[in-house]
Parts: sequence; structure tokens; C-alpha cells
Amino acid sequence: MYCLSLRLSKLIMLVIGWLTLASTNANATLQTIQVTDNVYALVGELSNRSTSNLGNNATFGIIVTQDSVVLIDSGAGTLAAQAIETQVRKITPLPISHVINTGGQDHRWLGNAYFYQQGAQIIASLAAITDHNERAGDQLNKLNNLLSQDPMQGLEPMTAQRTFTESLDLQVGGVKLEIRHLGAAHTPGDAWVYLPEQKILFSGDIAYGQRMLGVIEVSDSASWIQVFAAMAELDSQQVIPGHGLPSDINTLTAQSYDYLVHLRTAVGDFIDQGGDLSDIRQVDQSKFSYLRNYEGIAPGNALRVFEQMEWE
Repeated sequence: MYCLSLRLSKLIMLVIGWLTLASTNANATLQTIQVTDNVYALVGELSNRSTSNLGNNATFGIIVTQDSVVLIDSGAGTLAAQAIETQVRKITPLPISHVINTGGQDHRWLGNAYFYQQGAQIIASLAAITDHNERAGDQLNKLNNLLSQDPMQGLEPMTAQRTFTESLDLQVGGVKLEIRHLGAAHTPGDAWVYLPEQKILFSGDIAYGQRMLGVIEVSDSASWIQVFAAMAELDSQQVIPGHGLPSDINTLTAQSYDYLVHLRTAVGDFIDQGGDLSDIRQVDQSKFSYLRNYEGIAPGNALRVFEQMEWE
């Protein structure tokens, strides 16, 4: 009996150690960067989703107000939300009162239920909620396969309770926030969050920094360009993009807007010259090869823009 108990104790300690290591590794993939006195960026890996980053391969935001915390995006499920919460608790013990979903990707919203249980109000555009409902099953299946466990940890995916069509202004603990959805971009419900008094902008997936953006099945590259142009008119001094380090609008314009314009122009020329889909790799995107993940993402981007432009 003693030997059995000893073996069981060792097994429990091994499991606890593994879980602690997994948690530490997951948290280590989120780099906390202080932008101003009360605003922080949580910068995830620029690479793909993985078991170590729990699907949090994106940049998130923390706004500390006088009495609570506003989160920009909730992470790719319960495990991912807990990794974000761990970083928040290194900054402040204040409760998380609001979570703003800036788009439709899994890491923007699947952690909603976890924070809702703690009393947070979840906010998203109506277009984002439609996208969440339509793609939740596929997103969860992919995360389940990636993590080899339930990313929700028994909770059900939850969309926002507070919605808006194009605009929503909030005042939370003395901080003014302006949320805008002006059209589809990377996903149909993409929105930005602007702090006018501090001139800080959270772009969501409207802007990618350092890495090549992804044009996916639900993206609208034409609308994306228009939405970015409208966002760029804001008087922003610092921009926290959907991916990558805090930056400025000029840098992000070069890395996202200019790329989209170039891609649509190049694909348009390819179509006009009678190019066939089987030769889509001939579309020259090498000007942007300095962006991370270029080799893996560029061909698919050209393919999906080709498919869209054929019907325009």
C-alpha cells in the first residue's frame, strides 16, 4: 500500500509539473509591452497556432481604467483566456469588466465564456457575431486537433451580449473608447478600438505588423483596403496591430495596406493577361518577402484574391 501511494504521489507530482510547465510555456509566448501608463499590448508569436501558444498567435490589448480592466480580444478558448488572464494579473488585481472582440478569428472570441463567468460584458459587431456562429464548429475542431484536448475546457462558445452595427462609444472608469466596424477586412466583422484622449489605436486584424497578413476564405480584400484607409485617418500616435509589436500607422500602412493594394493590382493584371489559376504563383509578391511567413502565406493570398476578383 505504501509503495502504491508513493507511486501515485510521484505520478501526481509529474502531472502537476507537466501542467505547470505547459502553463509557463503558454504564458511565455505572450510578451507584455507597456504602451502608456494604463495601456498594454500582449504580443503573441508571429508564427502559426501551436500547442505552446494555445492558439494565441496574435496581439491582444489591456486597458487599465480607474476601477476595472478592458480586454481587447479574449483568446482562442478557455486555456488561452487563462494565459491572457495570467498576464493581466501581473499588472493589476482589478476585475475584467469588458471584453471587446475585434474580429472573427478564434483567438479574438473563443475565450469569451471564461471572462463572462467572471462578470465581464462581451462586446462585438453584429457582423462578427454572425461570423462567430458560422465558423465556431470549424474553429473548435481545428483547435481540438491542434491541442489534443478541449480548448474550451467544458465551457460553451459564447458570442457577445452587447452589439453594434457600425459604431459604439464607451466610457469605462474614466477612459473613453470608440469602437468602429466600417466593413469586412480579414474577417466580416473586423473592428478597431480607438482611445481618442490618448490617441492609441487597437486595429485588430485590419492591420498586421511584421508578418504577412492572411487573405482567408471569409476575407474581403477590396473592402479591407477601404476600411484600412478610413482607420488611417484617425489621429493615432501609437497603433497596436492584430499581430506584431506596437507600431505606428505609417509602418503598418507599408506592411498591410500597401501589400493589399499591390496584391490586388498584380492579380488584376494577371487576370487581364489571361492568367490561369494553375499559374497563380507567377503573381510577383517578392517586394513583401521581408514579412514573416511570406513563403507559406503569399501563394494562398494570391489564390483567394484571384477567386474574389473573378466575380467583381
